[in-house]
Amino acid sequence: MATLGLMGTRRTLWVFAALLATTAVTAYAVGLFVWLLWETDEVCGHQFAYDGAPLREMRTSLLPLTNTCVFEDGATYSDIPVWVNPVFFASLVAAAACAARAAWFGRTPR
Repeated sequence: MATLGLMGTRRTLWVFAALLATTAVTAYAVGLFVWLLWETDEVCGHQFAYDGAPLREMRTSLLPLTNTCVFEDGATYSDIPVWVNPVFFASLVAAAACAARAAWFGRTPR
């Protein structure tokens, strides 16, 4: 009876790991979609996003996903949704924890 419960727990953990990994990939894909398709540099360069000071630089990064305009007066504008990076990293860590725990349940005692 205990083995049956353990196998069910192990299977449930693998399902959670897969769902969390899917959530991480989806969040990153949404952010990447915004990063690739929106022309943030032109929006900032023509001062549509902020009209206080001229554009100084663009900060872009894939991890964490960043596409930010930095203006001369220190103001910033980012088009990546605020929730993308926290959801991506939290889901990735939780998926890894679930997978590690499921693998731990699957080991054979010696």
